[in-house]
Amino acid sequence: MKPAVVLSILGALAGCCFGSLVHAADDSNDTEHAEIQPKCFKQNYYINAAGDMRELHDCRIISGNINIKGYDSDSLDLGSISHIKGSLSVANASSLLRIEGVELSTIDGTFALDTLTSLTSISLPKLESIDTIQWKVLPILSAVNLDKGIKRINSVVMSDTSLTGFSGFNVESLKTLNINNNRFLERIDSSVKEITETLLIAANARNLQVSLSDLTWANTITIKDTSSLNLDSLQVVENSAQFINNRFSELKLPKLKSTGMTLSVINNKQVRTVEFPSLAEVGGGLMIIDNDQVNRVDFFPVLRAIGGAIEFQGNIETSSFKQLKVVKGSAIIKSTSTQFDCNKWMKEEVSGVVRGGKIECGSGASRSTEVLLVDESGDITTGTPGVNSGVADGDHAKQTLARSGSSGSRPSGVGFAAVLLGFGVSWLAMQL
Repeated sequence: MKPAVVLSILGALAGCCFGSLVHAADDSNDTEHAEIQPKCFKQNYYINAAGDMRELHDCRIISGNINIKGYDSDSLDLGSISHIKGSLSVANASSLLRIEGVELSTIDGTFALDTLTSLTSISLPKLESIDTIQWKVLPILSAVNLDKGIKRINSVVMSDTSLTGFSGFNVESLKTLNINNNRFLERIDSSVKEITETLLIAANARNLQVSLSDLTWANTITIKDTSSLNLDSLQVVENSAQFINNRFSELKLPKLKSTGMTLSVINNKQVRTVEFPSLAEVGGGLMIIDNDQVNRVDFFPVLRAIGGAIEFQGNIETSSFKQLKVVKGSAIIKSTSTQFDCNKWMKEEVSGVVRGGKIECGSGASRSTEVLLVDESGDITTGTPGVNSGVADGDHAKQTLARSGSSGSRPSGVGFAAVLLGFGVSWLAMQL
C-alpha cells in the first residue's frame, strides 16, 4: 500500500475517533455549565425570606455562599441543591423550626448556625462532605439527621445545643473538636486519630461520657466536666494537656509518651486512680492540684524530664519520681497531710534534679514552708520560709497566676490553667 494511502486512512481514523472524544468533552462541559444556571452562579446570596430561598430550589449546584439572616419562615427547605461550593450560614432567625435539604451532599466551606432559638431539627440525610461545622446558641436543637454519615470534615464546633449525643463523623483527622455548653449531651464518640489544633470538651451534661479511643496525636487538649474518659491510644500531645473539674473516678493514659507543654490535673474531686505509665517527658510544667482522693503522686514511673515547674497541692502523703533527671523550673508542694515528709522530699526526691528555681515544701504538720534556692549549676542555698496556710479554692487561680512568672521556662501553660480555674472555659470556647 502506498504511503499516501496509509496516511489518508490514519487521518480518517483520527478524525473519527479523536473527533468524537472532543465532541464528548464539549458536551460534558456544556452539561456542567447548563446545570449552573445564571441565578445559581453568584459569589454571595443574601436571603431573609422563604420566597428568596424558593428561587434557588431548582439549582443543583450553588457556586458561592448562602447567607440567611432574619429568616421569616418556620421551615428552611434547600430544595434540589446538592452542592454548595461556598459556605451556608443561618443566623438570628427566631421563627425557624426546621432545616431540610434532602439532596444536599457537599458544603465546601462552613456550615454555620448561630442564635436560632426555636430550631428543633436538622435533616440532611445525604450530607457527607463539609469543611467546618460551627453551631452556636441552638438551645432547643435536639434532632439531627445525618444518615449518610460525614466522611470529610476538618473542624467541629458545637456550643449551647440540646443534643444528647455526638457521633457519626467517620474521619481520621480533625483540626478542631470543640464541644461545649451542651447541657443534655451525655456521650461523645469519635474514631478520629489526630486533632491538629484544638480538642476542647467542657460544660456539657454532668454524666458526659467521652470515648476517643483511636486518638493517637493531639496538639492541645482541655477536658472539663466529664464523668468518664477514654484516651487509651493517645501517645503525643504537642502542646498542653489539661484535665480540670472532672467527675471521673480514674484518669488513665496508658500510651502517652510526651507533652510539649504543661500537663495539668486539677480539681478532679472524685478521681482515685491516676496512671501515666509511659510518660517520659513533660515539656512545660507539671501541676497536680486539689484532687481530693489522690494522696500518692507515684504514677509517673518513667518520667525523666520536666521542662517547667512542679506544683502539687492537696492531701498528698507521698511523692515518688524514680527516673526523674531534671526539672527546669521550681518544685513546690503544699500538702495538707501531716504524714508528708518535707525533709525527705526536698533532700532526696528533688534537690538533685531542680535547675534554676526554688524548692518549697509545706505539710499539714507545719504552718510555714521550707524553701531552698537552686541555681542552674545545682548549688543550693536556704531561702526565706513561706506561709503554709493553705489555699482556698477561690484563690487558686490568683496565686498560681502570680507564681507563673517564676515557674520555669514555660509559664504560659501554668497561666492558662489558672485562667481556666478563675474564669471557666465558656468564654475561651466561644472564641475558638
